[in-house]
Amino acid sequence: MYLTRLIYFSRAKTGVDQDIEQILESARKYNGKHNITGALWFDGDYFVQALEGGRHAVSETYHRIAADPRHADIELVSCDNVDSRLFHKWRMAYFADTQENRELITKYSAHDKLMPERMSARSLLHVLAEGQLLGH
Repeated sequence: MYLTRLIYFSRAKTGVDQDIEQILESARKYNGKHNITGALWFDGDYFVQALEGGRHAVSETYHRIAADPRHADIELVSCDNVDSRLFHKWRMAYFADTQENRELITKYSAHDKLMPERMSARSLLHVLAEGQLLGH
């Protein structure tokens, strides 16, 4: 079975802010059962997420997320076979809209606000990977 990394982003529907703790709890539980690791960036407007695991498990997880009514305008950014996981310690790392995180966005983007539609797959992956190294 191939190890796969998938990155997507979506716009958050209004009111999702109140659901974020439940989303994280559910994702971590589900990911633990399916040997999926990853990271989620949520700034109140966008979700950006990387998922890692077996190809089938990652694909099923992505389709489950895409069907979730809390997401709008979901866009698959990349889906690649990889040799190793970047988020191997995280069932789901989480990054919120903080000053420190906006500074990280500035490192990989022309903006200080998360605008995933204006960032490359590589830049989005770097933001998520560097964020988890900062201990988020």
